[in-house]
Amino acid sequence: GSTITQQVAKSLLLTRDRSIRRKIQDFLLALRIEEKFTKEEILYLYLNQVYLGGGYYGIHAAFDGYFGKSLEEATIAESAIIAGLLVAPGRYSPYRNPRAAKMRQNYVLRRMFETGKITEEEYRAAQVEQIRFQDRRPSRFKAGHFSDWIRQRLIRKLGEDELRNGGYRIYTTLNWRLQKKAEDEMMRGLKEIDKRQGYSGPLKSLGSDPEVIREWELEKRAELLRSFSSYFVLNEDLERVYEFEIDEEWLERRDEHLEKWDEVVGERRFVAGNVEGDRLLASLEGGEMYPAVVLHADNWQRLIYVSVGGAIGIIPFNHFRWARERSITNERENWSWVTRPSDIVSPGDVVLARLIRRSVGIWSHVHAPHRDQLAEMPDKDKLQKIRDARYMLMFLDQEPEVEGALLSISPQTGEIVSFVGGYDFRRSQFSRATQARRQSGSAFKPLVFAAALEEGYTPSTIVLDTPEALAGVEEGLNWKPRNYDGQFKGPITFRNALEQSRNVPTIKIAEDIGVRKIHEFVDRVGFNAKLPPDLTLSLGTFGSTLLDMVTTFGIFPNGGRLIEPKSIIRIVDRHGREVVIEEEIEEDVIVDTYAEEYGEIEAKELDSFEDRDEVDLELAAQIEEIVEEEKINPFLENLTDTQVYDERLAYIMTNLLRGVVLHGTGRGASHISSFLGGKTGTTNNFVDAWFVGFSSNVVTGVWTGFDDNRPVGWAETGARSALPIWSAYMSEALRVFGENDFRIPSGIINVMVDKETGEPARRGSQSSFMEAFVEGTEPGARPRERQDPSTIDFDADLFEEDEYFINQ
Repeated sequence: GSTITQQVAKSLLLTRDRSIRRKIQDFLLALRIEEKFTKEEILYLYLNQVYLGGGYYGIHAAFDGYFGKSLEEATIAESAIIAGLLVAPGRYSPYRNPRAAKMRQNYVLRRMFETGKITEEEYRAAQVEQIRFQDRRPSRFKAGHFSDWIRQRLIRKLGEDELRNGGYRIYTTLNWRLQKKAEDEMMRGLKEIDKRQGYSGPLKSLGSDPEVIREWELEKRAELLRSFSSYFVLNEDLERVYEFEIDEEWLERRDEHLEKWDEVVGERRFVAGNVEGDRLLASLEGGEMYPAVVLHADNWQRLIYVSVGGAIGIIPFNHFRWARERSITNERENWSWVTRPSDIVSPGDVVLARLIRRSVGIWSHVHAPHRDQLAEMPDKDKLQKIRDARYMLMFLDQEPEVEGALLSISPQTGEIVSFVGGYDFRRSQFSRATQARRQSGSAFKPLVFAAALEEGYTPSTIVLDTPEALAGVEEGLNWKPRNYDGQFKGPITFRNALEQSRNVPTIKIAEDIGVRKIHEFVDRVGFNAKLPPDLTLSLGTFGSTLLDMVTTFGIFPNGGRLIEPKSIIRIVDRHGREVVIEEEIEEDVIVDTYAEEYGEIEAKELDSFEDRDEVDLELAAQIEEIVEEEKINPFLENLTDTQVYDERLAYIMTNLLRGVVLHGTGRGASHISSFLGGKTGTTNNFVDAWFVGFSSNVVTGVWTGFDDNRPVGWAETGARSALPIWSAYMSEALRVFGENDFRIPSGIINVMVDKETGEPARRGSQSSFMEAFVEGTEPGARPRERQDPSTIDFDADLFEEDEYFINQ
């Protein structure tokens, strides 16, 4: 055992270690505390830090947590409940063991009366006082994947016990307004993707027995009402009675309403609407999904009638027509809207329905031809009854199988402002923003183009988009890389090749500048991915995390500076002292999703170009033989550990990627702002879809796909799946951070050029526009010398048939 003073010594000055050494320490410290403080001061310290269950430390926190009150508002009965918790918070918790809590409360009240602290009248009144306990429900973990990511890293630094019990306050970089927007848009976007693949079916079926359906309705009604209650009381049997319970009066009114409906309408084709004054109906929130039981599916009206705990809703044709038979394939399919609701649901089926509006009439939602027939009904009383009925307007919904991630940072500070690691943290704690390596596809192309700018390419450089057969690994096998559309455009400018995401020009650029240059470039700019040792890297056939993609893209709007991601602003302990912990973005347990296709090379530790497998060493030897001492590259002269890319080239890349949004594959975002840049990415068979882009003040990336690498569905490209989520989020981010043009550094010159040829534009040319160049590289200036790629004799083993070259 220990005295109150010893408990103060232990909790404030020592660890929770159970040992003889610690016991002796708290005994000696208690003696010192008794010398320095009065009993009242010691008790003050004790009551403000003692643990009282429920995660509450100190009596102020306990009164607020258990009763939603301040200490000044406490009653004697409530005080006795809290005092009873001091001995054993878990044993006497009113939530876990209400009977033991009541017995302990009575003991405390009796001792207070026996010692003269309260009068007999106060004692009797406190015994029978009905206490309102706040209902403690599991709340949604705010920014779940982000908070857990920080928690896991701090556990590695501080230890789990210290982090849990140290009373730390962690101030993060997250912008809650944007985080909420990111989570909402991710949920909405993933649902839209999932619906395009069809309906996964009802949750379960109760059968068509009306009594079974009514019993389910009442159970769901009680469950929902309790979830909307903010408190409960304990009755004489010490059972919980919630703020909102099933109202017997309402049930009687509902039964009367149904009888009158049947008397007038007579037939079951039209289900009776709602009764006014329904507490449940008033508590249901618009936009939320609720389990609902199907009461009737009417093909003539094209309506589905459902009940959410007795509150009646309708799902009209426009809100269920998407629910075709589910089929996920990477092949084009022809299908039509569902017109017969009985084809997808039956009475007794339990489905998910999203509430749109609480009260609508049925008239405007009945199928138009049949509405006209109804208007000619001779029984006008019946017709008026139908028209006056009120229903909830609902949407047939489902939880998506597809997953996604969104990550957004400031390119100037590296601060993470939004972080979504999946559809719902409660469903899966796996963070697809930091723990999954997914093939980046064409989203990697900007890094190839950025490296090419260092080697003398300009936005107007002509590259060939022409068919070409390259030697394969087997004799007689040729690799013929193709573009997504299967066509070739011939000579094409560097800009157009990027805007239109052309595969063949990208491969030829990579072949020209050399795989080694690309490896060196991505290492320098901090792109933390293990790239393959051949030209497959140009089309993003390797795995990378969303965090790596976003931070690397940040070098374009920030002028070429290396970004160190930052998630924690400061940490303060329970005494208000700031704790200095160096934040390290350590690599999580990464799941390589492309191991099957590229497992052999990835099995090796690829830390540098020279450390790669035998093919790499042969390639390195060939390059060493033919590459003589190079002239000093002016774009590399002034680079440092933090300035990793030339500021002028960074601006050129923002300008090129801006063209992707304005004219290319990312033009779905062009309506948001003229000052955005970015790149789509789609991998083979529509497995991964990306969009990574930026404004001058924020860089954001979105990925969507299945965790198990299944195709998401035909035509689910980066532009169709990821870009809408990115666009909706960035429209809010621009409101928060502002909309600004990209800063033009010194050494940039603008020239009017022909968009198709890259040459200086002739007067009156319809395809002319203002292009940015690094001064001295504009058309007409003397070009920098580049090594002729034809002089490099690449080994045949570097090329192999790979379908990734098709669908990028």
